[in-house]
Amino acid sequence: MKMFHKENKKLVGVGLGAGLAGALLFALKYALRPAGKSLLPESISPAVFATKVLHTTLGHVIYHEAGSGQPLLFVHSVCLGGSSFEWSKVYPEFATRFRVLAPDLIGFGESQRPAAKIGAADYARMLAEFIRATCPDQPPILVGSGLGAGFCVYLASQHPELVSRLLLYMPTGAREFGFGRLRRSTRWAARMEALQCFLYRNYQSTREAVRNWLAMGFVDRSKLTDEVVEVFTTCAQQSGAEYAIRNFHAGLLKFDLEARIGSLKAPVTLLWGSEPGQPTLESGERLRAALPLCNMVVIPRVGAFAPLEDPAAVVAALGEQLDPTLRVLPG
Repeated sequence: MKMFHKENKKLVGVGLGAGLAGALLFALKYALRPAGKSLLPESISPAVFATKVLHTTLGHVIYHEAGSGQPLLFVHSVCLGGSSFEWSKVYPEFATRFRVLAPDLIGFGESQRPAAKIGAADYARMLAEFIRATCPDQPPILVGSGLGAGFCVYLASQHPELVSRLLLYMPTGAREFGFGRLRRSTRWAARMEALQCFLYRNYQSTREAVRNWLAMGFVDRSKLTDEVVEVFTTCAQQSGAEYAIRNFHAGLLKFDLEARIGSLKAPVTLLWGSEPGQPTLESGERLRAALPLCNMVVIPRVGAFAPLEDPAAVVAALGEQLDPTLRVLPG
């Protein structure tokens, strides 16, 4: 009887091993299948903006530009299906007063999506290259959100001469927010390229998954339009879009935001949604206390995707902060 149980365990072990191997081979087969390329909707950028390309050491960057005057650079968050579309309902309102630029970060939107390990320092370098090439005469005002806002902080801490001011919507460094909350299994899967590609293409980037994920960043989910879901889904399903998300899951984009933000010399405005969420309003207050020159604006009844959920409120908040007569107060 003992011998029978021992043999049974051995057979179960062999079966499980074979099953796991089969699953991995299945994942490999579909991961290596080329992803279909869908045309990005024209609504990804306003029609009056010129679409341009800039070559950087990380790859080519697509950006949208209009207006004249001091450069105002909008940087989108790092997320599933992310692109400059996140700010597209906001930045056209400033093209009559500023020279507005809105790039897609490397790995996102229409920009190049290399199969490379790219970290937070690389994104800061990409932004520095972009600013030097497009704004040689006057340092821009940076407007960023989420981890994109965090990269703006990273850049400004390294190259203060490239930034005149920062307006940051719920910035994060991933270490204190996104990466620290990831399950161990997610980080483990990120180290297995074939498995990660399989999960991304067949589960994470489907229209339903994208809609459900976006809904978590809206306070009023009735404002999550089909247009928003369509653009984010199409961007998420572009060939190579999984690489940047894999870098995030692997922890390559994390950095200590609080350590860097305290060293900034440029004036900062922090903008935050009033509703409970991540990063929390309390973390925003803590960042404000660490800043030498800082205003803080709380926008009511919005979540992480405020530029899409209530663009009018975001335009009003930014417009007030960009008033040249406004004083930036000590933090």
